[in-house]
Amino acid sequence: MPHKRSKASVRNERRKNINLPAQDSDLNHDAPKGFLRMMRMKEQIEQNRKKKKEKGTTPKTTDQPTIQPGERMKDFALRVENEYRADMNKAHKSTKPLTERKKRNRQARKEKEANKKQKIVDKYGGRDFDDLKDNVKFGEVADAPPIFKKLPKARGQNKQVLEAKTQAAASTSTTKKVDGNNGDQDTNGGYESEEDENMKMLKASHKRKLANMSASAKKALEDERERTISMYRAKKAKKMEDSGLTPSFV
Repeated sequence: MPHKRSKASVRNERRKNINLPAQDSDLNHDAPKGFLRMMRMKEQIEQNRKKKKEKGTTPKTTDQPTIQPGERMKDFALRVENEYRADMNKAHKSTKPLTERKKRNRQARKEKEANKKQKIVDKYGGRDFDDLKDNVKFGEVADAPPIFKKLPKARGQNKQVLEAKTQAAASTSTTKKVDGNNGDQDTNGGYESEEDENMKMLKASHKRKLANMSASAKKALEDERERTISMYRAKKAKKMEDSGLTPSFV
């Protein structure tokens, strides 16, 4: 009867087979998909290579074109010409001699390529080692070069050279210091720091201001100076008296 349902076991078996992956699907393999695609591509290349090899070894059977029954000679000649047109063009090009213009153009192209390669060699210094490849093993770790936070100690001949340079530098600085003292310069070998230069510039600016100041302004500035000095001395004397000392400048 057409309305009768199938058995439960049959229905369950059909339900299990719904939406199953294909038997040759990549989901059924534990290997990565990229590896499987690469292997399939390799197999395809091998098959194509075998086909080409077999095709090259098999002798070509050249069938002579024959006129078909009921075919006109004009149609037969056109069919033969169309069939062998590629071979005829190839043979015509191979036997055709090169003209002088083509020879000159070919020679010019060769010279241009050679000049281009020579320019690259002159600019980058010969071989660029692009054709060299490193065979890095799987899991190999490349460590960074060492970083020296301190200069290594000099040993052997390097130590002697370093000591000689140090002594020469010390003797040079001593000579400069003596020359500076003889020339009424600073006692530190004639070297002036940035603070000394700033102090000199400040004193020079003060001298210019005093030179351009009026008499009344100079007197007011002197009075203010004396008042500040007296206040400082009084404060210093009081501090010394509190400590049990006798001030000598009062």
